[in-house]
Amino acid sequence: MNNFITNSTKKQLKTRLIELLSKSEELKFLVGFFYFSGLRELYDGLQSNDKVKLKVLVGLNVDKTIYGLMEYSERDKKLSDDERIENFFTSIRKSINSNIFDNKDFYGQVKFFLQKIKNDEIILRKTRNPNHAKLYIFKLEEGQIGRDRLFITGSSNLTSAGLMSQAEFNVEISDYGFDDAENYFDELWTDGIKITENEEVKKKVIEIIEQETLIKEITPFEAYLFVLKNYLDTFRGKEITRRLTEVLEENGYKPYHYQLDAVQQALSIIENNNGVIIADVVGLGKTVIACSIAFELKKRGIVIAPPGIIGDKTKSEGWKKYLEQFHLASLGWEAFSLGDLEHVSEFVSKTNDIEVVIIDEAHRFRNEDTKDYEYLKNICRGKIVILLTATPFNNKPADIFSLLKLFIVPKKSSITLDDDLENKFRTFKSEFDKLSYIKRYYQSSDQQKRNRALFYYTDLFGEKTVNSTKIKKRTEILAKQIRDVIEPVIIRRNRLDIQNHPYYKNEVNELSIVEFPKEWFYELNKEQSVFYDKIIQQYFALPDDGGWFKGAIYKPFEYEFPKEKKGELGKEENFQYLQQFNLYDFMRRLLVKRFESSFGAFEQSVKNFINIHQIVLEFIQKTGKYILDRSLLEKIYELDADEIENYLQEYSEKIKNNEYPKNHKVYELKKFERETDFINDIQSDIALFKQILDELRALNLVAKDPKSECLIEKVKMVLTTSPENPRELKRKVIIFSEYTDTVNYLAPLLTQAFNGRVLVVAGSLPASKIKEINKNFDATAKQQADDYDILLATDKISEGFNLNRAGMVINYDIPWNPVRVIQRVGRINRISKKVFDKLYIVNFFPTEKGSDLVHSREIAAQKMFMIHNTLGEDAKIFDIDEEPTPSGLYNKIQQSPDSLEGESSYTKISKEFEAWKEKYPDIVASLKNFPSRIKVAKEDTENELFVVIKKQKLFVHHQLYDVTEGSENHFIKEVEDVLEKIKADKNEPSLPLSNQFWEEYETIKNYQENQKNNKPIPENTLQKKAIIVLRNLLAINDNFQVTLLKPFVRMLLEDLLDYGTLSDYTIRRIANIDIEKNFTKAVDELKFIEKELGNDYLYKEKQRISDLSKEIIIAIENRKTD
Repeated sequence: MNNFITNSTKKQLKTRLIELLSKSEELKFLVGFFYFSGLRELYDGLQSNDKVKLKVLVGLNVDKTIYGLMEYSERDKKLSDDERIENFFTSIRKSINSNIFDNKDFYGQVKFFLQKIKNDEIILRKTRNPNHAKLYIFKLEEGQIGRDRLFITGSSNLTSAGLMSQAEFNVEISDYGFDDAENYFDELWTDGIKITENEEVKKKVIEIIEQETLIKEITPFEAYLFVLKNYLDTFRGKEITRRLTEVLEENGYKPYHYQLDAVQQALSIIENNNGVIIADVVGLGKTVIACSIAFELKKRGIVIAPPGIIGDKTKSEGWKKYLEQFHLASLGWEAFSLGDLEHVSEFVSKTNDIEVVIIDEAHRFRNEDTKDYEYLKNICRGKIVILLTATPFNNKPADIFSLLKLFIVPKKSSITLDDDLENKFRTFKSEFDKLSYIKRYYQSSDQQKRNRALFYYTDLFGEKTVNSTKIKKRTEILAKQIRDVIEPVIIRRNRLDIQNHPYYKNEVNELSIVEFPKEWFYELNKEQSVFYDKIIQQYFALPDDGGWFKGAIYKPFEYEFPKEKKGELGKEENFQYLQQFNLYDFMRRLLVKRFESSFGAFEQSVKNFINIHQIVLEFIQKTGKYILDRSLLEKIYELDADEIENYLQEYSEKIKNNEYPKNHKVYELKKFERETDFINDIQSDIALFKQILDELRALNLVAKDPKSECLIEKVKMVLTTSPENPRELKRKVIIFSEYTDTVNYLAPLLTQAFNGRVLVVAGSLPASKIKEINKNFDATAKQQADDYDILLATDKISEGFNLNRAGMVINYDIPWNPVRVIQRVGRINRISKKVFDKLYIVNFFPTEKGSDLVHSREIAAQKMFMIHNTLGEDAKIFDIDEEPTPSGLYNKIQQSPDSLEGESSYTKISKEFEAWKEKYPDIVASLKNFPSRIKVAKEDTENELFVVIKKQKLFVHHQLYDVTEGSENHFIKEVEDVLEKIKADKNEPSLPLSNQFWEEYETIKNYQENQKNNKPIPENTLQKKAIIVLRNLLAINDNFQVTLLKPFVRMLLEDLLDYGTLSDYTIRRIANIDIEKNFTKAVDELKFIEKELGNDYLYKEKQRISDLSKEIIIAIENRKTD
């Protein structure tokens, strides 16, 4: 007889045990742990023999890890019996509340085993000392032929795997050694700690299984509250030290609860993700929160911020002040300008102990395909990254992904159910681009664009007739999906959240009320109004709409080939064409916005453009060549309009002196297919600019500017009006313009009109200017002065300054991007010190002389709508899902910044949960003892299942039962999207789980999102081209230089395929490597990349990847009853 049992197909331990169980009268099992899963496998055998008694001696405890259940031994031999029993209880909880037991069989059989324990037919004891042995002793019934006793020993534990599937080695013995084996068991049994023989302990065991494991029975109302509690628990963070509160108070900061909660939450997010985005709206103290986080981390770091808010050597202002106040300077923290990232990169590479990077105004780094982003990405590698931005959602999907990529490994992300964040955002981008194109062109007069829009619509909706309502709905869903994805790593509260949150609302008296914007109309005569429209609709309209401005010097590539070949360009050629067209479009839009801003500033810009075009034309006529500064194509994403215009002027002067830019491209006009068109279009633009100057002078729009005159008149009224509240300070005014030329134009006019009490910020911000700003406009500054009533400035001071002695913000030009309004108003609406009960915003609009208020609004709305259409995508005032109309645009501009964003789901759920807690405190208190994986069914109008899963945040699997074949029946949703469906009254009864429940539940448990959405890297992309380049390099043999680089090349390839940490700019550098064309240059470029990244950079990234497992919280079944 073969006595060896290995769980082969011929001989499984389970089969043998069941056979012996049916013939035994007494069983003695010594096992690592009392796994119900093992007893489950023996269920049939135990059922068939109701006389058998089973003694189970447990040798080890068990713990739950990310790898499953793990046995362990108690190392502390001094533990009391009570402590050992409590450890045993904990092991029961952890083992049963796991996937092993979360199935239909266990739910059906657990009551059988509990009854066996109650009847003393299963007796449990725990060994006093750890024991790893596995011993199964059988005393058979009388009458068995040949043997009446035997034992099995070996490697198998009492688990499903140990009894059936797992390769094991056990031996069955019936003669030699049985007495020794039984004596060994009996000695341990006698010395063991009684579990089920102690009535009190047995009662506790049964209570734990029934009340603290996944078989616990709950009501639908308790289930609903349990979901709310778990949702709120995901926002709870790590504990912070008392010393932080002391540091805040020592420096005059009130320790607001919402800020301290943000610090705790951020520390937890950082622990899981290596970074966090602090995105509270302007004025709620992101800088204080970031410094508090850094204080708690106790690590050395750097700050990267706009130059105007870095601070000076006295450390009395800006970031340098904060680093001193929070004792970070003593740890070696330093603050750097975001305009000098090359220097920052060098500093970090030479300094080995930088562990934290804070990036202020992080939304500036939204474009991955720039050198500055590459610098920043490499600076952040291996660091904790804290991003500060009040405007994380005012961007395209790719822009948001760029921020996440600074601290998350995209293809190994833990913030979504599917770990491949890169693929998810690729899908978002594709859908976003298609929806944007449909929305823009489905009614276009251009047949080709209209057809493409229809093609995209059919692709997305499966229909051939465009329905704008469906577009709106789809874009709303997309926007929410993007927000939901980044929720685990972002902390975002607006003023409504602070005002309405049950724990924060008492702090709201620190905030002022922001009134809806006031309208100030400046009057144009009829001729001036016609000219206004002509500039927008005719001179600088989009090319497809017949605009006169050609912009040839910005897009020379277009003239290298005939017009009809534009649709036949290859991938790289099309990229080059789009890059240059974007530069042209940037300049076109710049001129339109300059015109709306100020007639005087527009005049200066036109003069500058004439000068640049004339220099370029002279150079072309003299040399037959044209020089394009290719770095300018990149800088339109990094620099503001003023900086671009200054850059162009410097560039034209260099060309004049035969000084070529470092990254230039030489175009030889004789190779142009459309050489004559190129020269004619440059001449046409010069003529257009000169015509505009003539019209400006003839209409007297600069010499007698109606807009500036209106400004002076209205501001005088504001400054001479008595305060509404006698206790308030004198209300100062801030006048914002997007453009330096507008500020420079207004400066002498306002200085003269207000007797020099105007502080002007037009260019750089030296320390002396910053001091003047703070003394006169910051109510919290130590030094106070009253030398100025008006601050006239560009948006350089809309970031990082406290200007709360001003009670009014005047937008001299229309803020087409709502973010500008939020940033500007945030400067005067500070929680640090409330100065005014009410704050005011003013917007300027053109009207025609003699118009009443209603007519003025109509005129202004039409003109603003014309500008909006001319600006195209640059006007971000509408969301993608909104249909622009003149009145809608006007109303959008005139809404309060506080109304731009509603109350968050977190605040809504917090309020509801607190209300239930007040009403049913005992029920809410009991929730903390609820186990995971509990289940309940209730009556509803549909048959469906909701399974709530936790992976940093909560996700909800929604499974529909009654769907037609081929229809979608599974969805992944957010908690807030299903609350109405899982909500229940307090007295609502639970129903039995349906016959369909377990099948659907198992489907959800085994669901893999990436099976549905994962797609290979698309062809004709930078990534694909870079992969080909790297594979070609690895194929090169017999070359010493390449051989030395191959380990790094393999690392880059592994990164592109499996991790995705490289910036688009780095990927482009790799894709542009051409070994055949220039071997030396190609090798040098690889060496440069290796030096910048480090030859072990990917290994370091791998070390930081979080492996967060998914945990099922609860399943709620809705059942439709007849």
